[in-house]
Amino acid sequence: MNISYEQIRAFVSVADTGSFSAAAKQLNRHRTTLGQVINNLEIETNLILFDRSSKFPVLTEHGKSLYNHAKNLSEYTQSFEQVCLSVEKGIESDITIYHSDVVPVALIQQVMKAIRKEYRDVNIHWFHKSNAETLAGIKNGEVDIGLVLINDTNAISQTDYVYLLSMPFCLCAAPDAPIFSEPKISLNEMKKHRQLVLEDYFSAGIEKMVTVSNYYQRIENMNVFLSLLTSGDGWAFVPRHAVQEMINNNVLKEFRVKELSATVRFPLANWSTYQSKTGPVRQRLLELLSEFAKQYD
Repeated sequence: MNISYEQIRAFVSVADTGSFSAAAKQLNRHRTTLGQVINNLEIETNLILFDRSSKFPVLTEHGKSLYNHAKNLSEYTQSFEQVCLSVEKGIESDITIYHSDVVPVALIQQVMKAIRKEYRDVNIHWFHKSNAETLAGIKNGEVDIGLVLINDTNAISQTDYVYLLSMPFCLCAAPDAPIFSEPKISLNEMKKHRQLVLEDYFSAGIEKMVTVSNYYQRIENMNVFLSLLTSGDGWAFVPRHAVQEMINNNVLKEFRVKELSATVRFPLANWSTYQSKTGPVRQRLLELLSEFAKQYD
């Protein structure tokens, strides 16, 4: 049995449009040629796939049983052709991004929505990794883009550093958290109450700047971090973008202390190397990240 992609695509098109003429127009083929392609498929399979006794072709029972399989195969072949065309044009088929857990989820959503308008078939893989893992991945070529929270820009001398934004942090806790039992919250009082510290702060080397309490818990996952924070398990320095809606809805309560009168900020940046793949998708992602990140500064 020797079945071609052309035959499968013709079969699906006739079944979907319900007409040889419409299918021929859809596939940019002559109706007579398309009819011969279907005839050859029926010869190869030794099955009658369409009942042609009426004005329009109707799938036979054999045709119905094969349709879903043919539909899937047709879509796969079209996807394969698109990938071949993309590779020919130098368009990457896969992009790998390592990122800190403090990167705004909304930023990722905006970037992906925009990139899909231009590159529908590219697979973009997002992995939460530490700064050390990101740097190692960039050096060995496994990573195309790193989105990292940083403090010391000298630590990235071997990479291409692109500043994205100065991310604002705020102090907050659940409204019923023990820290609010104090008549006045000060730096000394903060030291007496449990603090929740995101593991990415240690990865970025800012833990000494944001860890105040003598009692602190290190938490790796942002969802767990926010869940414990809203449950009243402690107070935290946290990126404002991650909690602003919860503060607005009184799920969390922001507080300030005299010793920290200015807004605490830390840079979020792109890491990459000049040796990294410089295809159009990667370049466009970098542009979109820079463009949309300004909203969170």
